[in-house]
Amino acid sequence: MAKNNPRFVKKKSAPQSFHAGGSIGLIIAAIIMVAGIAGIYKWMVIPALENDRAKAPSGLAANGKGDDSNSGDQQQKLIKSTGSNLDSTTINASGIPINNDAWGQVTSQYPEFYASNDVPKYQIDLTKKWYEIAAKAWGNYGPTEFWIVGNSQSEAIKLTDQYCELRIKKGQNISKTDCIKGHSFVDYSKFGGAGLSTFRNNWDNWSGFVVGISSKPPPEVDDYKVIILHEYFHVYQHAHVFSKDDFERDSRNKKNPWWAEGGAEYMAQLLYSKQNGVNSSYLKSAMKSKLNSLSQLGSNVNIKNIPYDDEKTHIAYDIGAWFIAFLIYKTNEETYRVKFFKNLNEMGFEKSFMNSFGSSSDKLLEEFHYKFLKLSTEDMLKIIP
Repeated sequence: MAKNNPRFVKKKSAPQSFHAGGSIGLIIAAIIMVAGIAGIYKWMVIPALENDRAKAPSGLAANGKGDDSNSGDQQQKLIKSTGSNLDSTTINASGIPINNDAWGQVTSQYPEFYASNDVPKYQIDLTKKWYEIAAKAWGNYGPTEFWIVGNSQSEAIKLTDQYCELRIKKGQNISKTDCIKGHSFVDYSKFGGAGLSTFRNNWDNWSGFVVGISSKPPPEVDDYKVIILHEYFHVYQHAHVFSKDDFERDSRNKKNPWWAEGGAEYMAQLLYSKQNGVNSSYLKSAMKSKLNSLSQLGSNVNIKNIPYDDEKTHIAYDIGAWFIAFLIYKTNEETYRVKFFKNLNEMGFEKSFMNSFGSSSDKLLEEFHYKFLKLSTEDMLKIIP
């Protein structure tokens, strides 16, 4: 789940089977620090340095395609963050200052990683690795924080305290009471889950993304890696809406989960399936499993009408992922991931949708529900690469 300007929002992940398978300021190296609250490890993993500033993974280009070419408008998009994340000044690749608000521009700034004391180093390294895979594929956006929660409730409480202290330190107008309102890292330690909080408003000094990751599912299974990719695709989605006004931001998305969650889920599964060592049948198997939700959908229920926090929410995730696969099959991945999101901020959701896919969202949803989903499982799976 991705939320605008939340306190901290817990996402209840859609039911799925487990597949086996800085500190604010300058950080000089990949280090472990005991920061703030006793017993809390702050992990800032910086693979390389440039002018004593954090930068994105080596080989991560401005176009998000893993090459280092910086010609034309790509060069204008590659920016570097100077100083802290609080109110960064940015420069383009030619060293020319641009405005302080670099929202939506591909950046060389590496995320901040935080973890509770019971989270092992290999899990943090694994989280970092799968963030880097996502950033190379889709572009590096930020500022971004990752908060990794283990299974200890007492350590989760300490991590929550540090999280709230950091919000205030970064100039966010928020009390500790409001910070932990609703859901906290304790929920992650008890029940699992993951989520993105997007902070973007007119009253705080800091805009950025906060990704929360639990240890349920455990890092040993495929789903842990897919969840990291899923949450980072939410970063990609939100980075393409620039306004600080909640109403304007919400107008460029869909209130219910079929679009945002379906997109994040399919793109995560698709990218994971392309990685070395992943079984060639993985994607078809994962998408076939999601079709089990069809029996729970109901004959006259459209996925666009299923809300969050509903007994059928997981259906919107699963069948929403199929709708994105359906769109990509009718066009191509570039049309969905690049063209639609490139025009989203200026055109708004429906105009960008029609410009990209040649029809209204309602019309294509109708075709999807009443034609495509009536096909046999074998025929539906033919659209999955």
